[in-house]
Amino acid sequence: MDPYFDQVTPVSLSKESLDYLLELGWYRMHQNMFTCSHVEMGGPHRVHWLRFSVHEISDRPSHKKIRRRAAGFHFTIEDLKSIPLTHAMLHATYRTSINFDGAWSIQECLFGEAETLTNIFDTKCISIYDHDQLIAAGYFDVGENAAASILHFFDPLYSRYSLGKYLILITLDYLREKNIQYYYPGYVVEDLPKMNYKLFLGKEQARYFHPQSAEWKYFDESILVGSKTEEDE
Repeated sequence: MDPYFDQVTPVSLSKESLDYLLELGWYRMHQNMFTCSHVEMGGPHRVHWLRFSVHEISDRPSHKKIRRRAAGFHFTIEDLKSIPLTHAMLHATYRTSINFDGAWSIQECLFGEAETLTNIFDTKCISIYDHDQLIAAGYFDVGENAAASILHFFDPLYSRYSLGKYLILITLDYLREKNIQYYYPGYVVEDLPKMNYKLFLGKEQARYFHPQSAEWKYFDESILVGSKTEEDE
């Protein structure tokens, strides 16, 4: 399969349109929607977009362990109206601790180089606190029947709590409450297992987008191996 990349920059985006584009293997970047087949990470690597049916996911022992560890924390979920200074400061701290290519700032991730914070998405903001100290945050977009996680970050001193995964579990709880059917966590990448953490929700429940047929197929471990032919069975 030949590599591809495409993007659109809509002036506005309805919830139904977000659902439709996510269904076709598109994803948010800044105030755009894009799709691609490969990413450049020390060379081109094939990506596979993931989707989960929210109501197929139940807490596994590993999920319950994460929830138990985080039981002493509390969180809020709010509409994104502005980027809190505490979030910006925490993200800057997180950014210095990672060894992969992440967003340079929350504003860059959500708005790119735009000077204004005009948001065409319905974005929710999660804040996790240890008493009154912000220790993790996440952003996700909500459509009519689908949602997509956009950005997660946390205090490196709390890394043993798996707060990135806890943010996903919190997001799923919210989606269940709102009766939203599909959750899109992003992509996995061939030969780069660092991105595989998204599969902790359950490989048996995961689907990946097959661009040749425009279908969501059951996850198969073989798609993560670069030696797989580009014809994609």
